[in-house]
Amino acid sequence: DARRRRARPRAAPAMVDLTALAAGGAAGLAVDVSLFPIDTVKTRLQAPAGFWKSGGFSGIYRGLGSAAVGSVPGAALFFGTYENAKPLAASIVGDGPAAHMMAA
Repeated sequence: DARRRRARPRAAPAMVDLTALAAGGAAGLAVDVSLFPIDTVKTRLQAPAGFWKSGGFSGIYRGLGSAAVGSVPGAALFFGTYENAKPLAASIVGDGPAAHMMAA
């Protein structure tokens, strides 16, 4: 009797939505490519040495790769978690703004 209970097939784990992960990674990369140079210029404008002595407009994309290495996986993980948590949150509080806030 105990053997039969152990031999029962287990339910397959839910598939992770790879579309949400890919969309999150693409969104993270798009944000980095568009906002990184603006942030670099802002930082150079605030530098005590002044904008031009701090580099001016040269190399405003320098460091983008290391920023993307950190933000792309983070954004992908956030999007993937959010999309998979939304149905669970909606089953608890109903499909409305509260479900979206809980999932985020």
